[in-house]
Parts: sequence; structure tokens; C-alpha cells
Amino acid sequence: MQSAPLNVDNGEKDEVSISDDNKAKLAKQEKKHRNKIKAAAAVTALLGGGAGLVACSGAGAWRYYLAGGICAAISHSLATPVDVIKTRKQVNESLKDMSMFKSGLKIMKDDGGPRALLAGLGPTTFGYLFEGAIKFGIYEVSKPLVGSMLAWSAALCKMSWINSKILGFVISGGIAGVAASIMLCPMEALRIRLVAEPEIGANGWIDGGLTMVGNEGVKGFYKSLLAMLSKQVPYTITKNVSFDFITTIAYTAIATRGITICSKWKLAIPLLSAMLASVMSCISSQPGDMLLSVVNAHRGKKSTVEFFNEIMKKEGIIGFFVGIQERFLHVGMIVTLQLLIYDYVKRLVGIAATGL
Repeated sequence: MQSAPLNVDNGEKDEVSISDDNKAKLAKQEKKHRNKIKAAAAVTALLGGGAGLVACSGAGAWRYYLAGGICAAISHSLATPVDVIKTRKQVNESLKDMSMFKSGLKIMKDDGGPRALLAGLGPTTFGYLFEGAIKFGIYEVSKPLVGSMLAWSAALCKMSWINSKILGFVISGGIAGVAASIMLCPMEALRIRLVAEPEIGANGWIDGGLTMVGNEGVKGFYKSLLAMLSKQVPYTITKNVSFDFITTIAYTAIATRGITICSKWKLAIPLLSAMLASVMSCISSQPGDMLLSVVNAHRGKKSTVEFFNEIMKKEGIIGFFVGIQERFLHVGMIVTLQLLIYDYVKRLVGIAATGL
């Protein structure tokens, strides 16, 4: 007689349990939906800003943006395995003293084979497609504008040294580096997190990005902006300006000797100039790259300045050059290929080769 009420109670408990499960599932779905809306809004804002920038840059300027986007996306995507090893060495203590080859083997062994070396390929390709377009486009468009402003300032202040071509190029590179950092920061934050914590990308990099939005909000993608600026600004200035000037010097030297600038010279000179630019840009941006890796690899609200102080306290200046050997290979591959493609695509769309 008394067992019936017990069955009713159990049934009620089951119903309550099922109801709670449904509520939890609905709450999870709603949260994921909100994350998608936030991510879509942020991406739309960035793309809208980029499109507006191209439209305001003047007739024909789109060619610089196109060439920059193509060269950056291809070069960074092809170098993804090297970037994965470099990043893991920077954030994983057990890999710091290993060679690049041994580090790569350990990563593949621990994380499921060769595919582990392609972690972050999605955000790398898309991130650098837009970053490259903004970086090269703004740099090229800014050069004549900045040059005119410096000439006006020199005349106004009666200081002829202000009217310097190299100063104008450096300023243009700095402006481009800042804009590129803002565009790239979200995708680079996601890429580094996917490399440092592969489980986040178990269901794909887009799902990994939504997980980051849910855990840290859109602001979480910009917590490393200071670190990104410390990497991208010197990197952009060194790479773009040195490539401009080295190619110009080389072409001028050949022309003064009465040598015809044929297609072979248009390959050899950009190739040599790009290789030299890659070495200089690697060294100038290495401390910023180290900061960027450690900031994005760790969750929480720890600031870039705090990470900087921690590295200085533990290892000193040398701590900012962990992974420099891998990065010489990585940046060497990227910059050399990137500048060659950029120069070639520019010529395809009717712009003169860099330095001519």
C-alpha cells in the first residue's frame, strides 16, 4: 500500500531531472547562439571598416590591398607547421631546450600525428588575408600623403631634415603596423590558443573561436593588443621599408652601370632584398612575438606588462628570444615568399615592381 507513493515520488524526481536537463541544454544553446551573434557582429565591424578604408583610398589603390592580402595569406599558411613548433616551444617548458626537429616529433606523437602541425591553419589563413591587405594597402597609400605632410612641416618649421624619404616610409610603416594589429589580433589570439590548447579546436577552429567568445567575451581576443603592437609595428616597418630601399638601391646600381633590367633581374633583386628584409624583421619583432605567444596561450586577466615583467625577472632579455632559431626559418620563409608574391601580383595588376 505504501509503495505506490514512493513510485510517484520517483517519477516526479525523474520529471524534475529531465526538466533540469532540458533547461541546461536550452541555456547552453542560447549561450552559443549569443556567442555567434557577438562573433558575427565583431567580424562584420572589422570587414566593414576594411571595405570602407579601401573605398576611401583612391582609384586603383585596391590593387595594393589585393596583392597584400594574397601574399600574406599564402605565405603564412604554408609556414603553419613551423609556426606551430615555434609557438609550442615558447609556451611549453618541456620543449624549450629541444631542437626544432625533436619538438615537431614530440608534438605529433602527443597530439595525434602530422595534423597537429596544422593547428590554427584556419585563423592563420583568414587572419593574414585581411591583415596583409590592410598592412600593404595602408603602407602604400600613406607614403605619398606622409611625404607631403613632412615636406609641408619642413617648410613651416624651416628644418630640412624633416623632409626625409626614409622618415616618411617609417611613419607609413608604423601606421600600417597599427592598423594591421587591430585587424589581426582576434585571429592570432585564436590561432595561438588552438596551438597551446588543441582540445579547444576539437570540433573545428570556428567552434573553438565561439568557445573563446563564451569563456572570455570579444574582449578576450584583444587582451594581447599591446603585445601585438610590440610585434607588428617593428615587423612592418623593418620589412616594408628595408624591402623598398634595398630594391631601390639595387636597381639604381644596375641602371648606373648601363645594364638592362630584364625579367631575371626582377626576380633576383626582389629575392635577395626579401631575404635580407626577413632577417631584419625577424630580429626587430622577436620580443613582441614572444610576448604575444605567452599572453594568448594563458587564460585569465594577466596583462601584457605583467607577462613582460615576469619574463624579465625569470630569464632577463634572453627570455624574449626563446624560439628565435625556429622563427628565423619561419619568418625567413614567410617574408621571402610574401614579398616575392607581392611584387609579382603588383606587376600583374599594372603596378611597377618595388624599387623601380
